[in-house]
Amino acid sequence: MIFKKKKIKTYKDLKLLATPEENFINLVYILNLLKNLEHFVFFGTLLGLVRDNSLIENDDDIDIYVNINERAKLIKILQDNSILVDFNLSVNKHDSFLQVIRKINNKNAIIDFYFFEDSLDKNYLIEKWNWCALPDDSSKHLRIPKIFTHPIQTLEVKSYKINFPSQPEYLCEFLYGKNWRKKLSKENDYINKVIDGKPVVFSFRTNIFGKKKIIL
Repeated sequence: MIFKKKKIKTYKDLKLLATPEENFINLVYILNLLKNLEHFVFFGTLLGLVRDNSLIENDDDIDIYVNINERAKLIKILQDNSILVDFNLSVNKHDSFLQVIRKINNKNAIIDFYFFEDSLDKNYLIEKWNWCALPDDSSKHLRIPKIFTHPIQTLEVKSYKINFPSQPEYLCEFLYGKNWRKKLSKENDYINKVIDGKPVVFSFRTNIFGKKKIIL
């Protein structure tokens, strides 16, 4: 009997994912490759570094924002450094997002690249993938005030230089709400959505019967 290998949609379907410590090693390596591209850390990677000065426990990847005009350069850099860019992966079918993987200590270290572009008035960044992964639905495109992101700044974390948005704390509150400093579990304590271009945080509250209720 011949068994077909299961086709994965995302590298997060794999087992043996890297630890936060291994992901940080991966982050430093990848950011060094990107030093001549317009980029900065974002989403959970940004949240962990700003709040905890480290990556979030149980986070399964690193998140990096890159200017979409430099997408081709990014892909070439990755390929030139023997990092496989698999365009057959389901999540890599759209040019607003790219997921790649490296092996660290025989574990899978995942990198998620989100590509941003300027709004027509140049006051916002438009990023089409985000949490929703619905790049063809304009209402799900994340609109980020550019005052929160630019000019990009370089800060030291554990003696390594890392590109951050210009207002990291304001941006964390914009993305994760007023409770962003609390250590909450994504999917268990809250979920993120985008509604008409704006990030919205829905919290979970467990009732007396043990069922979760979604609240704003």
